[in-house]
Amino acid sequence: DTPPPGLRCRCCGCVKDRMMYSHTFTFDDGVPFTTGCTAVVTATFEGAALGPYDILIDILVAQRLLREVMELYDHKNLDALQEFARPDGSRRNTTVEVMAQAVYRQLHSRLQAHHHSVLATDGKGLGAVTAMHIKLEESDVALASYWEEARPEGLFSACAVGS
Repeated sequence: DTPPPGLRCRCCGCVKDRMMYSHTFTFDDGVPFTTGCTAVVTATFEGAALGPYDILIDILVAQRLLREVMELYDHKNLDALQEFARPDGSRRNTTVEVMAQAVYRQLHSRLQAHHHSVLATDGKGLGAVTAMHIKLEESDVALASYWEEARPEGLFSACAVGS
């Protein structure tokens, strides 16, 4: 159904998964601190209207792709992953904020590829999705989120994330 004139409506769908990892932080004192956590990740997809078949995003596809991203980090020592190395060889602190952004970028890339493969068959792909938010919870009291500004033309209409 079409909303009444002048009423701005939003739709959203979410998927959730978890991963366990270890990592080392180094702050001003220079003393490394190694810890681990089980992070719960929620990916929320937003749109102004439903897409083909009255869905915003196929939840099964979103779950599968989020699981692929979780497997990149699950049961890993993040200190050993090249993704978090700086050009000078030093390591980034893989804080909850850094991990939320990493998950966003990895999931966006996979969804972009899916969008292009589906676009060829239905002409719309994931065109109804205008924004994605990643919430990464380290515990019941510590979390961070990462998102990029909503794109009215569709989140997957531009090829590059962050452009």
